Amino acid sequence: MKALEIQNLKFFYMGREEPAIDIEHLSIEDGETVLITGRSGGGKSTLVNCITGIIPHVFHGEFEGEVNVYGKSTVKTPLSKLSTEVGIVLQNPETQVLNYTVEEEVAFGPENLCLESEDISERVRESVDITGTSHLMDRETYTLSGGELQRIAIAAVLSMRPKLLILDEPTSNIDPEGTAKVFDIIRKLKEEKTLIVVEHKVERMLPFVDRIIVIDNGKILLDIKSSELSHYVEKMVEIGIEVPIHFIYARQNGIDSEDMDTIRERLRQINMIPAPPKRAETSRVVMQAAVSVSTKAGKKLVDGEIELQEKQILAIMGRNGAGKSTFLKGLMGFLDIDLNCEIQAALDGRDISREHIIKRGKEIAFVPQNFDLTLISKSVELEVAYSLKKRKVKNYMDRVDKLLDMFSLSDLRYRDPLSLSLGQRRRVAMASAMASGVKVIMLDEPTSGQDYFHKQVLGKELTRIKEAGYSIIIVTHDSRFVYRFADRVVVFNEGRKVLDGTPESVFMESRQYSILPPSDFILRSDENELVNH
Repeated sequence: MKALEIQNLKFFYMGREEPAIDIEHLSIEDGETVLITGRSGGGKSTLVNCITGIIPHVFHGEFEGEVNVYGKSTVKTPLSKLSTEVGIVLQNPETQVLNYTVEEEVAFGPENLCLESEDISERVRESVDITGTSHLMDRETYTLSGGELQRIAIAAVLSMRPKLLILDEPTSNIDPEGTAKVFDIIRKLKEEKTLIVVEHKVERMLPFVDRIIVIDNGKILLDIKSSELSHYVEKMVEIGIEVPIHFIYARQNGIDSEDMDTIRERLRQINMIPAPPKRAETSRVVMQAAVSVSTKAGKKLVDGEIELQEKQILAIMGRNGAGKSTFLKGLMGFLDIDLNCEIQAALDGRDISREHIIKRGKEIAFVPQNFDLTLISKSVELEVAYSLKKRKVKNYMDRVDKLLDMFSLSDLRYRDPLSLSLGQRRRVAMASAMASGVKVIMLDEPTSGQDYFHKQVLGKELTRIKEAGYSIIIVTHDSRFVYRFADRVVVFNEGRKVLDGTPESVFMESRQYSILPPSDFILRSDENELVNH
């Protein structure tokens, strides 16, 4: 029996004239592992929502065609029954984890199936063994790191024993250490279940998948065997899907993609190693900040400091739970009232440590990782225009039009921001923050969930904004993005700053803090230097 069979599928969101998804035929065999990739907003999330039955049972619109999972129609079958056939792990586990303790979360699904307690206990043990999370069973879910929370979300879905499992951007919000553990889970599950993985990291997923399906503008652009990827590299790059140069060369020349020494030497011979990015020259300091955060019991969570220069992009990196986001929230005054926070901050030489949060917000813009909380308007256009209207900026729509164009949002200007894909919503939040007229912009995980094309758009736009006089801080796990666009990097570990310098100098020592140097950097670096460090 086929795991998935789709015929003549079309879905129109309310008020839309064009279908968000338009697939004539798609089938997946039982036991296959399939990668679905493509640019943000291309229809990937709509497709998986159709497969799980969320469309049309939860998200309403005009639905045409047939979607069958193991012979069951997703339209005619109630969600409660579909949940035992197909399960989905969302890209942001915080929106999926509902319970106070880990044990309660993993047991939640089987309990709702009204199973016997022995059956529930067996399913919980089985799920935490597969995900390697048995040691977390006594923990409260709110205390987990991003990587731990993602694995618990997977365990909770596995406890329902679905035949088909969908992982939607499973590594988008976690560090390389957590990413490796998720890929270990995928390796185990590949032998037991039918898997659909929605992911931008094509290179990392390739060893696990049988097929690659590329979705673009709601349609299937490519449906190929993983072994055929090297024949479609140009097409992938053309639509904005990243396939690193060393990987392309290795596939085309029959070299192990992990054999970086051979690849480096061959690429040097044909002069194909990318040129090193240009870094901003040292300039005057615009902001100095030291933040100390501790619990009421006195446990120190963060005790670090940064220095930000004019027209500079500063990246803050580190493991999940290293204190990166807590540092930014402490600086902005956004932390939980149960935490003690002390800051010392100067902006252009003026002490802002004791300024009210509203006044501080007029000078420093902050886009949080949970950026959906900042989206308050009914359309993208109104969201981006909000701060400009409040400040009564003349001809503000000119600025709005430019920002919508820069972030590929012009065609979405009248859409409700919350109806958009994750990557699109993130770009709306960033455009809105940058419209506010501040000089310092802080972005928490802006690359999370973004495809290669929009990461490049973001990096180039941040570079233009920097050159226009802005200073920018980004928290990210994306070492390739940092290498290409950041001027300086600060690494946090256990709440403290442990490395500070150019991307080149930091990446020489970053592996010990779970930060993998990007292939661009490795190709340019002398192998002996890398080994010695």
